[in-house]
Amino acid sequence: MLGIHPQSNVKSLKNLSYFGSERHGYLVPDDFLNSESIIYCVGAGEDISFDTELKMKYDSRVYIFDPSPYGINHFDEVKAFVNKGTPLTLDPKLFSYHYKISPKQFNEIEFVPVGLWDKKDILKFYDPERENYSSHSAYLFTDSKSFIEAPVDRLGNLMKQLGHSHIDLLKIEIEGAEYKVIDTIVEDQLDVTAILVEFDEIYNTTDKAFHFRIKNSCDKLRKAGYVLVHSTVALKRLFVKKEVYDRLKKLEFNGKQK
Repeated sequence: MLGIHPQSNVKSLKNLSYFGSERHGYLVPDDFLNSESIIYCVGAGEDISFDTELKMKYDSRVYIFDPSPYGINHFDEVKAFVNKGTPLTLDPKLFSYHYKISPKQFNEIEFVPVGLWDKKDILKFYDPERENYSSHSAYLFTDSKSFIEAPVDRLGNLMKQLGHSHIDLLKIEIEGAEYKVIDTIVEDQLDVTAILVEFDEIYNTTDKAFHFRIKNSCDKLRKAGYVLVHSTVALKRLFVKKEVYDRLKKLEFNGKQK
């Protein structure tokens, strides 16, 4: 009744494929991306498995954004291992994952050391107080006494700087800042075809109203013409523009007819 259940308002697509590690992967619609697609992966942390697998599968134009030392260092580490031809393994004690991308494809990925916010600024990113948690946040962890300062900008500004009038797929995994970024997408009427978002307050609850903040953000996307096509229990969600959703649903139906 409140519309805050993980499956509220989900209109599923069946033809979805999983990319990335067990911890940081996402489902992406089939028959959607290709070598001309522009993909923005915002929030690298210490796992860019999803980003690199999309590059491997579709040879799309992939851009990774992260201003944090964790994200910058991990990208450089993966690059060094890939260029040496040595497989780098993530989380060998938990969910083992091996990067398999070729040096050629990895070197075509562009890393941008800037975070997303609602304006161009130098922002405080607070250290997580949880052990072995490799993500800073401008929205969460504000009680932390330790922080870094890093550049941020509005998504529309970054698109202009990179010469893009549209984005085919946007992944935002940015520790609570997703609310502000979604607001800018709607306010600026940006041409973003599909959005993958992880609502991080589900893991780092600040108060009992977080469910309604998530619902409000999702409602804004739905009113802007997006369809929620997949949601996990942990509220990792996939939104697709309605016209693309209709096309993919038609392909799904035609496949059944055959």
